[in-house]
Amino acid sequence: MMTYNTEVTEMANKLDYIENQSRRNNLIFDGIKDDRKETWEQSETKVKEVLRNKLRLNTDNIEIERAHRNGKPGDRPRPIVVKLLRYKDKQNILRQAKMLKGTQIFINEDFSDKIRQKRKDLQPALRAARERGQVAYIRFDKLVISDRRTDN
Repeated sequence: MMTYNTEVTEMANKLDYIENQSRRNNLIFDGIKDDRKETWEQSETKVKEVLRNKLRLNTDNIEIERAHRNGKPGDRPRPIVVKLLRYKDKQNILRQAKMLKGTQIFINEDFSDKIRQKRKDLQPALRAARERGQVAYIRFDKLVISDRRTDN
């Protein structure tokens, strides 16, 4: 027989899983100039300009279901949440995101608050592993560390 607490925890985990599945094709674009009263179409156009001009991707085949700003206008540009039609497009964009190095634009995956917090908590261990010369990265909510391979 399940206890009440176990049942609630299990339901919370299932809910978090479903939320992350619904965000599976989403990316968050941070640092793109924000206009007050920006429409979804204007946000989509700005994202496509970044994809085309900065990442050198052909945007003709990349279908964006929706692109909208998140949060309240303030001092810094609000992030744009982009829901892509295809997961493959998301993967291609993330592969090219390294071309944004040196710009003020960042592209990240969209996760639930629970996963975002887990990833944030893993950051110090990630930095420490990289300082030790290890290959380290975060995949979903897990830290992956391996020794740097040397080619002789």
